[in-house]
Amino acid sequence: MMENIGLGTHWVEVDLGALQHNYRVIREKIGPQVKLLGVVKADAYGLGAVEVSKVLEAQGIDMLAVTSAAEGQQLREAGIKTPILVFRPFLPEEISVMARWNLTATVASREAILSLKEWLEEHGGTINLHLKVETGMGRYGFWPEEAVVAAQEIMSIPGLFLEGVYSHLATAMWKNKAYCRKQFQIFQETCANLEKAGIKGLIKHIANSAAIIELPEMHLDMVRAGTLLYGQYPNAPVKKGINFNLKDTWSFKAKVVYIRELPQGHSVGYGRTFRARRSLPVAVLPVGYVDGVQLEPLFKPATFLDFLKGAAKLLLTYVGWEKFRAPVQFPGGKGRIIGKVGMQLTMVDVSEVKDLTVGTIASVPVRRTAINSAIPKVYKEGIEVLQAGGDIGISYEQES
Repeated sequence: MMENIGLGTHWVEVDLGALQHNYRVIREKIGPQVKLLGVVKADAYGLGAVEVSKVLEAQGIDMLAVTSAAEGQQLREAGIKTPILVFRPFLPEEISVMARWNLTATVASREAILSLKEWLEEHGGTINLHLKVETGMGRYGFWPEEAVVAAQEIMSIPGLFLEGVYSHLATAMWKNKAYCRKQFQIFQETCANLEKAGIKGLIKHIANSAAIIELPEMHLDMVRAGTLLYGQYPNAPVKKGINFNLKDTWSFKAKVVYIRELPQGHSVGYGRTFRARRSLPVAVLPVGYVDGVQLEPLFKPATFLDFLKGAAKLLLTYVGWEKFRAPVQFPGGKGRIIGKVGMQLTMVDVSEVKDLTVGTIASVPVRRTAINSAIPKVYKEGIEVLQAGGDIGISYEQES
């Protein structure tokens, strides 16, 4: 039982069996001819990059991807041998890290090529590269018309090995795929120009999680799976109408530390943003915004309708319509967060929860990538706990 594993008051629970299941579902979707890259950036979306990478490597994943060279170094130091692609454009001082730890670099500018050339002339060795093409994300990469010249220059430099070419889709999760298809057309034309110039055999990849599900024509030589691996769909519309059976891999657990009956009219938390319309039982959880509870990114609305939806959500929260918030799950029922979340304490209306006591474990809704990375993690397969707490390496048995 989780109560006896000595993790204190709260922890992250990761189901490695679910991760393996999701891996197999994606493999079946893309077929044996397409390579699968697992995105483990940002501590594997909060699941633990080292632990997740060990599982994916054991399953036979073709490649892993991180954002920075430091993330790649962490995996290498942990014994990961699978090829690792570093997404972010690198600084000159990061070249030595990529070379030492055999990381595959993204090259997105001529300045980057010259930095690599200069480093190799002084130090020697080899560095694998993927060429990044800007097709509409507006972030980084060579313009399509620059790709052939850039690739030719790379191939002329001893020690540089151009292995792949890729781009990022900006709107693959949208129902309207017009912009996404425009990006794909640009990428395909760029790849065709590379082949016409005699640059052949590159691993071509552009498909993210949404494209894996809905756009099989974009699978090409390799696909990049992030959210799908971790049991999440890119968005609700993508989830509807598809036969893609994912399992959730992650949950945030916290023990109840206090219970009290709150009288009618009494307020809750800083700013008195909630007042009880009736007498109700309230449970206190030892987690708060420092742990990621109720933290959400503030995005600029893409459309006026999105703006109205966001404004309505804020208004309903302001007037106390707490049922708009995601529920806190207890063994005996669902609770709702009430009042303003504190730094390390959260109050929950437990009117509909049965058999609640101090020490009862709750599953708390949290944005995974906002979670405090110092929170202990429990790794399990099904109901079997494999490892609990700290930054120790895991051991596990693969599912048959």
